[in-house]
Amino acid sequence: MPRRQRDEERDWRATLFVWRGVLEVSDERDRVRWGGAWEPTDTDALPGDDAYVDSKNEFGLQSRVYRGQDEVEILESCIEPKDMEDLGELFWGLEHLGDIKLTGSYQLDQGDGRGHHTYTDDWHDMAVSIRGQYAVVAACGDTRFGRFVSLGYVDGQEMMLARRYVADDDVRAAWRTPRDVLKGTDWGILEDGQESFDPEAPGV
Repeated sequence: MPRRQRDEERDWRATLFVWRGVLEVSDERDRVRWGGAWEPTDTDALPGDDAYVDSKNEFGLQSRVYRGQDEVEILESCIEPKDMEDLGELFWGLEHLGDIKLTGSYQLDQGDGRGHHTYTDDWHDMAVSIRGQYAVVAACGDTRFGRFVSLGYVDGQEMMLARRYVADDDVRAAWRTPRDVLKGTDWGILEDGQESFDPEAPGV
């Protein structure tokens, strides 16, 4: 039955894929790298730290090479804070790079008995936006599995992005830039006193 088949195809999109990793500036100081692991969750709770310790779902992504003087200065500001009290804001300067195009690969086991294999996104753009005391990260992109949108944060060198795959007829599939993601979710306006990131908030 076509309708039933379509509903089954949507089921896997209920899973949230939470990517966590460490940001670093390349030795040449001309690009940003983000490496770590991702873990799925089918509940309202994000995976705990233990889930990532022995995870085989590794990923390694990087930005394009930046050569402009202003861009290089932004990257250099991410290497060492002027004051150790500002360590948590180490990569907040990425906001000034606008949309950051990410390339690279990640490991995925599709449960077909072949184990983990390497996959890449067709395209993946992210942006950092400082909202009050938070560095919010929004992203979107496309893969062989379909379109996705992501929300997360930067805290010091750690960056987390919770990825949600969306169906073609989902309103979120029309979000083509990280700014669209921010505008379309509750993180578009940060309320005073808001102290946590909720990837399951209405609209996410």
